[in-house]
Amino acid sequence: MNYYELSNTVTPDTIGYKNGLWQKRYVQIYRVLIVVWSVLTLCLLFGMFHRDDYSSGMIKACLLLFFAGIIFLVLMLIAVVNISAKRTENWSLQDRHDYNLAMYRTRYRNNRQLQSVVLIVMAKQQLLMSNYDLAAQALAMVDINCVKLPYLRDYYFCNAAVLFLCDKPGWQEWLDKCYAVPANQKQMTDMQIGALFLSENAKMDLCQAIYADTRIKHKWPTAIVITAILVLYAGIFYGVGGLLSRGYHYRYWFELSSVLITYAGCMVLSLYWIIRWILFSDSVSKKSEGVRLFRKVILIVMWLCLMAAMVINLIISFIGMDTEKKVYANGLICMSTSDGYSTDEYYNIKVGPFLRRNLTFKETIKFGLINDDDSTGDSGNDAGDSGANDSENSTENNSQSYNDTSENTENKNAGNENADESLDTESMAVYDYMSAAGILSAGDAGIIRNGSTAKGTFYSVFETGEADGNTYENRLVYDRVSENGQCDLFVYEQLVSGSDTRLLGFYAVNKTTNEVFSADRNSWGGVSSREYQDATGEN
Repeated sequence: MNYYELSNTVTPDTIGYKNGLWQKRYVQIYRVLIVVWSVLTLCLLFGMFHRDDYSSGMIKACLLLFFAGIIFLVLMLIAVVNISAKRTENWSLQDRHDYNLAMYRTRYRNNRQLQSVVLIVMAKQQLLMSNYDLAAQALAMVDINCVKLPYLRDYYFCNAAVLFLCDKPGWQEWLDKCYAVPANQKQMTDMQIGALFLSENAKMDLCQAIYADTRIKHKWPTAIVITAILVLYAGIFYGVGGLLSRGYHYRYWFELSSVLITYAGCMVLSLYWIIRWILFSDSVSKKSEGVRLFRKVILIVMWLCLMAAMVINLIISFIGMDTEKKVYANGLICMSTSDGYSTDEYYNIKVGPFLRRNLTFKETIKFGLINDDDSTGDSGNDAGDSGANDSENSTENNSQSYNDTSENTENKNAGNENADESLDTESMAVYDYMSAAGILSAGDAGIIRNGSTAKGTFYSVFETGEADGNTYENRLVYDRVSENGQCDLFVYEQLVSGSDTRLLGFYAVNKTTNEVFSADRNSWGGVSSREYQDATGEN
């Protein structure tokens, strides 16, 4: 019976064989990790669809996290296998052979191509141990139809070596077949092989050449491990960023360092891999040298274009990145944003070392940044994109208001009991929300004017102007209390002289927190947004 038949139940009791069996366990462990990661991603998706602030961009973030995790696990598996193979370099020939035998019977059991490659390797190892019959048995199990061109040359060479070392005829025929297969840069030339069989110490030289060829050529997979870590880090950074709740952002130092790490890492590692591919790629090919050169030139051009795009994107990221000017003792962060022409400031609150959050309307009052009835308040904290002070003097006043508690502000907060003042505060919260969302044109909040309709209904004028010879007035009109009693409902409408009133939107303001919810509709019919429904208890 052929020793290399898969039905053979003989299991060598060696360290090499036991370590080879672990290779299959490594693969099984990583398969389990991939399944676990997939299940966690599905759970994340399921929970994401039930979030009040769900958006389509969150699906992309989940997919980014999923693929980053999968690529990380695959690359780490490749690195672990390469490290394990490298460790066998100092083992005895028998242990190295049994290590390959274990993988031949387990990991490669259903892969004829890999089986053929490892059989050729084991045949060389048996030749070095002078087990010529076992080497012949290994070569007899090789499926020549599954052997790639470089390994086909090794297959013919090993058959010739077996017959030559056994002093049997026919080795010249196998050697002629070996010559017929073109050699790559890593293989011996026809002249070098012929010299081995015709030298005075032919058998000794032949064994030395086989030994040199069987030495482990794997390098420490440092680049693979670094690539895997970079892929995972980039996936988590950009994926989690897309899943953050509305109003939450990365801290400046973390965002800056992460962007630099991901971009610089991608550039360096991609350059490393492309150089390695160009310099060490297999030269055995049916393509002409000119075709191979053209293919490499195209690859380099594509890499240069990719790097140019990454650099441009990096510059854009830096331009649009808000910076932290100062972090106060209890977590208030003074942020600075610039469009290249002017620099504005707004405030956030620190949430741990990595995150910051937009201030709510009540927090702006709490920190003394605005007064509860001050219509010129900072309008950017609800969205974190604007809310700049109008001048350097106002910035200093805001900082002074934060550091010293104002008795005047406390007195006004205590007196905020009547309905008109409450609606005034809520209308300002809507104004801040709409300004941050870009719904209102840039302007001074001081133009806001409150009033009452003929029926005594409160309204607040946000914008006025002229278009097509007609004057218009955009105002927020109080409607009623929501069905669940938690919110005041407002209608945002446009009054045009000589025309009918036009509905622009519907908003709800929580009476306790002053949090604003948009219905995302501009007609009395239709379905409101999910967050609006949850806040008001109605459609």
